[in-house]
Amino acid sequence: MATNATRIPFNTIHYSPRQRPADESTPLLVGEAAESDWMNVEPGVMEDVVEAQVEVVKEKRKLGTFDGVFTPTCLNTLSILMFLRFGYILGQCGILGMFGMLVASYAVNLLTTLSVSAVSSNGTVRGGGAYYLISRTLGPEFGGSIGLVFYLGQVLNTGMNAVGLVNCIITNYGAVSGTAAQVLPESFGWNYLYSSIVLIVCTVMSFFGSGLFAKASNGLLLVLMISTLSIPASAIFMKPFTNPAEHVLFTGLSWRTFSNNLWPSFSPDPDGKTEDWASLFGILFPATAGIFAGASMSGDLRKPSKSIPKGTLYSLVFTFSTYALVIFFMGASVSRVTLHRDLDVIQDTNFSPYLILMGELSTSFFSTLMGLVGAAKCLQALARDGLYPGFTPFAQGTSRNDEPIVALILTFVLSQITLLAPLNLIASFITMTFLMTFFATNLACTALKLSSAPNFRPSFRYFSWHTALAGVLASGVTMFLVDGASASGCVLVLIALFLLVHYTSPPKSWGDVSQSLIYHQVRKYLLRLRSSHIKFWRPQILLLVNDPRRSRKLVTFCNSMKKGGLYILGHVIVTQDFESSFDELKKQQEAWVRLVDWERIKAFVHVSVAPTLEWGARNAVISAGLGGMRPNIVVVGMFNLDEYREEGGEYMTLAKVKSMSGEGRGEGGGNPLAGEAEMPTDGCRSEKAVTVTSYVNVLEDLLLSLQMNVAVARGFTELELPTEKVHTKKYIDLWPIQMTSELSPHILTTNFDTYTLILQLGAILNTVPSWRKTYTLRVCVFVEYESDVADEHDRVSRLLSSLRIQAQLHVFYLAKGDLGCYQWIIHGEEAEPEERERVESVLAEEAWWREMREHREGLSENLDLKKTLSRSEGTWAGSTFHQGPAFPPRDLGLRKILGDARARKRKSFSGLSHFAGRLGVSLRHHAGFDSASDASESETDDEGPFSEGAVRVRRRSMGDALDWPRSATTTAVGSLGGTGRPVLQHAAESDPLVSPMNLEGHPEYVRYPRPPPPPRREASPKPQPKLETQKKEVEENEGLKVPKRPEPKSRKSAPMFTSKAMPDTAEEPEETAGPSIRFVDSPKPLRSATKAPVHTPGPAPPAVSTPPVELAPSFNDLPSLGQHLIINELIRRNSKETAVVFTTLPAMPRGTWREESECVEYLRGLEVLTEGVGPVLMVHSNTLVVTTAL
Repeated sequence: MATNATRIPFNTIHYSPRQRPADESTPLLVGEAAESDWMNVEPGVMEDVVEAQVEVVKEKRKLGTFDGVFTPTCLNTLSILMFLRFGYILGQCGILGMFGMLVASYAVNLLTTLSVSAVSSNGTVRGGGAYYLISRTLGPEFGGSIGLVFYLGQVLNTGMNAVGLVNCIITNYGAVSGTAAQVLPESFGWNYLYSSIVLIVCTVMSFFGSGLFAKASNGLLLVLMISTLSIPASAIFMKPFTNPAEHVLFTGLSWRTFSNNLWPSFSPDPDGKTEDWASLFGILFPATAGIFAGASMSGDLRKPSKSIPKGTLYSLVFTFSTYALVIFFMGASVSRVTLHRDLDVIQDTNFSPYLILMGELSTSFFSTLMGLVGAAKCLQALARDGLYPGFTPFAQGTSRNDEPIVALILTFVLSQITLLAPLNLIASFITMTFLMTFFATNLACTALKLSSAPNFRPSFRYFSWHTALAGVLASGVTMFLVDGASASGCVLVLIALFLLVHYTSPPKSWGDVSQSLIYHQVRKYLLRLRSSHIKFWRPQILLLVNDPRRSRKLVTFCNSMKKGGLYILGHVIVTQDFESSFDELKKQQEAWVRLVDWERIKAFVHVSVAPTLEWGARNAVISAGLGGMRPNIVVVGMFNLDEYREEGGEYMTLAKVKSMSGEGRGEGGGNPLAGEAEMPTDGCRSEKAVTVTSYVNVLEDLLLSLQMNVAVARGFTELELPTEKVHTKKYIDLWPIQMTSELSPHILTTNFDTYTLILQLGAILNTVPSWRKTYTLRVCVFVEYESDVADEHDRVSRLLSSLRIQAQLHVFYLAKGDLGCYQWIIHGEEAEPEERERVESVLAEEAWWREMREHREGLSENLDLKKTLSRSEGTWAGSTFHQGPAFPPRDLGLRKILGDARARKRKSFSGLSHFAGRLGVSLRHHAGFDSASDASESETDDEGPFSEGAVRVRRRSMGDALDWPRSATTTAVGSLGGTGRPVLQHAAESDPLVSPMNLEGHPEYVRYPRPPPPPRREASPKPQPKLETQKKEVEENEGLKVPKRPEPKSRKSAPMFTSKAMPDTAEEPEETAGPSIRFVDSPKPLRSATKAPVHTPGPAPPAVSTPPVELAPSFNDLPSLGQHLIINELIRRNSKETAVVFTTLPAMPRGTWREESECVEYLRGLEVLTEGVGPVLMVHSNTLVVTTAL
C-alpha cells in the first residue's frame, strides 16, 4: 500500500482537481465517465477504500451479546446430562440435597464468571477465549499449559457429546433397545460410525464460519427451551399413571410425592456401588460448567469486553432458573422408586417423548459443534503465540473470516480418537479440565487485584479479591472432591506443560501479573533489608564491561561466582552532550537487558552516562543497587599494555584495549569470538578513548577512596568453562600471597582480608555444581626456605579447617633450586636461558638490578661509599605499590648493602646489620617471627616489640591503612601478623599518632604485658652470617666504625609481598560484634634457614679473625618487580593445568594516576605478575568476609 495514502469514507470517491465536477450537486456519472473518474483516483486512495469496506463487512459479520455469548452458554450449560442423569441424582439425594449441590455448583460458576467478567472488561480481548484471558494475565507458562489442557478437554467433550447424541438415537430407534422404533443396527462399530457422521456434519458446519454457527445456535436453543419447558408442563397437566414394565409411577403434582422426595435416600447404583455426595456432585457439576462457551467465541464478538460479562451472567441466571424448575416439578410428580430405577424417566413421564428427544439431540449436537469450534480457535491462538514447537501450521486462518481450518481438521481427528475411549474416564477428565480453567481464571483475577496495578481498572465492578480468592479455593477443592485421582493426574500434566513452555518458549512481552506481584513483594522486602551480617556475606558483583563479546567468558564466570547474590553488568557511555546521547542510552539499555536473557545469566544492567570514564565508573559504583542490595566487589578487566606500547603511549580506543572489558588484542589477537552468533549488543556504540591514567584513576578510586573490594581479571578469553565439551585443565588454584605495610615505626597491617577473600571466592566457585564436577580446588602458598614448609602447612591447614573450606593444600618453597628467576636474582646462579632472558628484559631499566649485577661482576671496586650513601632516595625505582610519593624505595636496604660492599672493596654483604631497620620485610620481624638477629638486636634496644606498655591496635581494614596521614614517614618493616589489621608494636610517648595516652580507654586497643627478655647469647667463634656478628667483624678487622642508624621519622609504607610463613589464626573466645577469626602473634620463632648460634654464660671467647661472608638478599628484600618475576614463575610452573587462578592484587600509592609513568609502572608490575599464567583474577579486599560464628 502506498505510504502517502489518505484514509476517506469507503462510499466516497476522491477526485483529482482536474476532473472534479463544476457543480458539487451534479449527480455521479455512470458508464464510461464513472469508470474514468474511478481510474483517476489519487494513489493509495483505492486501497484505503477497499480496506475500509472489508473492515466494515467483517465488523458486521461479528456476533453480539445474545447470539455470541448468551445462546452458546445456555446451550452448553443445559447439557444432555439434564435429560439422562437428573432423575437419578434427584432420587439419590432428594430435592433439598440436589438443590444444595446445584447452588454449590453455581456458586463456583458465579465466582468464576465474576472473575472472567473483570478480566475481560479490562482491555481488548482477542481470539482464544479462556486461554487468551489467562495467558495475558498469568503469563505464557500458565496460559500455555492451561490453554492446552483446556483444548484437550474441549476435544474430549466434543467426542463425548457425539457419543451421547448417538446413544439418544439408539435408545429410541435401535434395532435391539429402541423404544420408539427398532430400525437402526446396534453394535460398537455401528455406533462409532454414527458418531463419526455427527462429527463430520459438525465439522462441515464449522467451515462456514460463525454466521452459520450463530443461526444454528438460535434454532437449537429454541428447540431446547421447548423441550425443557415441557417437563414442568407435563407435571402440571398430565394425569397420574403407572407403567410396571418400566417401573414408572407418575403422580402428577402431589404434596405427598414432594415430601417423600425431599430428603436423601442413597441406594446402590446399577453396578452395586452405593452412591455418596462426592460421586453425585461429580455427575451434577459438569452439567453446569459450560460458562466458557461465550468466552471461547471472543474472537468473533464485536465487543467482547461488554458481551462476555453480560451474556455469561444472564445465561447463568437463566439456566439456574431452568434447572430449579425441572428439579422441583420432577420431585413433586415422580415417585422415588421410579427415580431410582428409570434412567430415562424424563422422557417416560413427558406428554411428548419426541420433544424430549429433540431437546437431547439439540443440546448434544450444539455441544459437539461448540466443542469443535471453541477447541479449534483455542488451538489457533496457541499456535499464533508460538508457545509450543511444531504448532505453527495451526495458526493459519481463512482470508475471509480467519476461520481455523487446519486447527479444525486436527480437532476432528483427535475427536475421532476419543470416540474409542470409555465414557466414564472421558467425563472425569473433562470435569478436571474445566475446573482447572476455573482455578486459573480466578487466580488471574486475584493476582491482578492484589498486585494493585494502576492499569487494572475493569469496567465490570461487581467483584473483589475476596470473590476471586473464594473462586480459587472453591475450584481447587471441587477438583479433588469430584475425583482425586483424575485431579492429581491433571495437575501432573499441567506441571509438565508448564515446564515445557518455560524452557522452550521465547520470552513474551505480555506484561503478565507475576511481574507486578514480584515488584510488590520486592519493594516491601527491600525496605526491610539491611546490611547483612558477615556470616551471610555473599559476593555482590559489579562487572564493569565495555565489549561483551570480548568479555563473554568473564561475564559467565562472574555469574557462576555470585553465589545467589547481586550481579550487575555495568557500562559507561562517555559523552559531553547528554541530550544528544539519550537515544543511544535507551538503545544500549534495551540491548544490555536482551543480552542478559540471551546469555541466560541472572544479572541486572546499569548503564551510566558521564563526561569521562572516571566519573562514569564512580557513578556506577555509587548508584548501582538498591537499599541493602549493593555491590561489594567490583570486577574490571586488565589494561592492555601491549596496545599501549604499540600506540606509543598515546590515547587508545576502548574497543582495542581490555580496560573495563577484561580482554583485548594483546590476549591472543583479534576478536576471540568473531565467528559466533550475533549478540544483542553488537550494534551498540563503542566508546572512543581511555588512557592509562584514567584506568589507574578508576582503580585508585575503587581501592583507596571508595574502599571497595576489587578484582582485576586477565586472560579470560582462554578460560575453559565447565560447559565446554573438551577440558584440558583440572584445577582451580588459589594463590593468596601475604603482604605487609608499616603505617609508623610501630604499626603493621596485614592483608588478612584479602587473604581470606581469595579463599572465600574460590570456595564459592567450587560450590557451583558444574565447576565442582569439572575442577578440583587447590590452595597454593609459598615460603622461602624448606625449614618453614611444615609450619606453613600446619597453619594454613588450621585456617582452612576453621573456615570449613575443603581443598588440596600445596606449600612450595622458593629456595628449592628449581626456580630460575629466584636463583638468578637472589644468588646470581645460572638459570634457564628463557628465564634469565625474561629477568634481564624486565629488570633492564631497574637501577638496583644494574648495581647488583655490577657488584656481582666485580665492576664496582672504585665506587665511593660516600657517593653511594648520599644518593637521592628517588634515584632507584622502588615498588610500584608504595603508597605516597614520599615513601622511601623498598630497595633502600639493597643500596646500603651494595654501598658498604663498595666502600670495603670486597664482594661481601657482611656489614649489613646497621641497616637492619631499613631492609624491609626480611630483617625486622613481627613479634611472632623473632629470629636470632632479632634477639641480639633486642639486647641493645630496651623498647622492643613487647616492651611494657606496648599497645596493639586493630583498624577496620587494610583500606583504612591506606588512608593514614601522608605526612607520616617510616621504613618497610615486618612480616604478617596480627588480625589483618594494623598492629601497634610500640608507641613512643612522643608520637601523637600512637601514644598510649591517646589510646587509653579505646575499646579497640588492648594493652599487652611485656614478656621477659631473652637470655644474652655469646657470639660463636665459628663464622656466622648474622647481623651483629658481621658488624663486629667489620669494626674489628677494618677499623670501620659504622654509625648507629638514627631513629627514622614515622612514615607509612605500602603493602609488600612477603614469603614469611603465615601467622597462626585464632578464634575469639567470646562472641563479639567484631571479627570471629584473626591472625595472632606466635611466641615461638619460626625456623630459619640457618640455625641460631648457641650462647653460653661466662666470659666471651677471644675474637677470631674470619673472612667475610657473602650475605645474599632474601625474597623479602627485593623490590616489587623482582618479587613478581619470582612469583610469576612459581605460579606458571605449578599451575599449568589450572583453569583459573585467584591471587592477590597489590594496591597502588595514592596519587599514582597523576603521573603517566607511575601508572605504567604500576600496571607493568601487574603484567609481570600474571604474564603467561592464563585466566587470573587478582583480588584486593577492604572488608572481612569470613567468620566462624554460628
